[in-house]
Amino acid sequence: MLGYQARREQFAQYQGGFRTQRNTFQKYFAQDEFRDYLESTLKRHAIPIAPGICLVFRHQVDEQLFLLARQQVRWEWRLLRRNPNDEAISALVEDHREQVDAYWLKALELGRPPAPEECPEAQSLIRLVGSWRRVDEWVCRFFSPEELEAAAIGRQEDLLVYFALAHFGKRLSYGELPDRLQRDVQFFFGSITKARNAGKRALFAVGDSARVEEAAVFCHEELGIGLLAERHDLTFHQSLLGECLPLIRIYVGCALQLFGDAGSVDLIKVHLQSGKVTFMVYDDFDGEETPHLVERIKVDLPRLRVDFFDYVDEYAPQPLEEKRESYYLH
Repeated sequence: MLGYQARREQFAQYQGGFRTQRNTFQKYFAQDEFRDYLESTLKRHAIPIAPGICLVFRHQVDEQLFLLARQQVRWEWRLLRRNPNDEAISALVEDHREQVDAYWLKALELGRPPAPEECPEAQSLIRLVGSWRRVDEWVCRFFSPEELEAAAIGRQEDLLVYFALAHFGKRLSYGELPDRLQRDVQFFFGSITKARNAGKRALFAVGDSARVEEAAVFCHEELGIGLLAERHDLTFHQSLLGECLPLIRIYVGCALQLFGDAGSVDLIKVHLQSGKVTFMVYDDFDGEETPHLVERIKVDLPRLRVDFFDYVDEYAPQPLEEKRESYYLH
């Protein structure tokens, strides 16, 4: 059980824990203590996903695939098609529209040409154009290159966040990485050393409050994300985390290393000067006309501390101060 401050104050301290009102002993853990306990016992990296809940993977490849998917932003692509000038080619494309579209969607998901084993339609496309090397060039003629360029930029940002946050876990050799990640490294960075160095530079940039503030202002003013309070903090709905600049995503990702997964909260407040991130949970944020705060989790990065505050029982839940729409895109 995690030790909320209000809960601990109800009981008398006794040795390493507390004596409850029923005269039983209870040990409360801080989130980081719980994670350290798991790691020291199981000799594996523990990944917090919610208060008092961690994932521990048996196989390192599965762990890396989970962490990689965690940073991948899922976009809804419009499939901006271009019609061939040649009627015969146009008819050929329409006859194989399902395979052609499937290849393009996979390329947009990866931000790069997929390998044959990454594309279920590989063999039928190879039979159509002669070789896998020709497939990408052939299919790309029938879609907008700007869409693929946007996908490549987004995917490279996802990987930058992944490699920045990977410094918190055990470093794996290039050969231990999943095959898909190895292909990503070669295509976007050229080598694993360059990928890790880029991630390290991005991670260290989180310590520069001026750059964090600049990124937050850009997110709000240029991307229309959330509510910016006098350049003191940026607050937004957790669904917009993937649309923020990589620096903000890494900043929040550092806090999630201690807390858990952003999907378990409603609002994220990035404090731009103090190195803190606050996660807030409301009672039915999207359903209630005026949602009320029921839980607040403040992560202090300089002190590596997580404080939990619940607003139940004798505490009066705080209503959402601004309009709900303020925390989404505007």
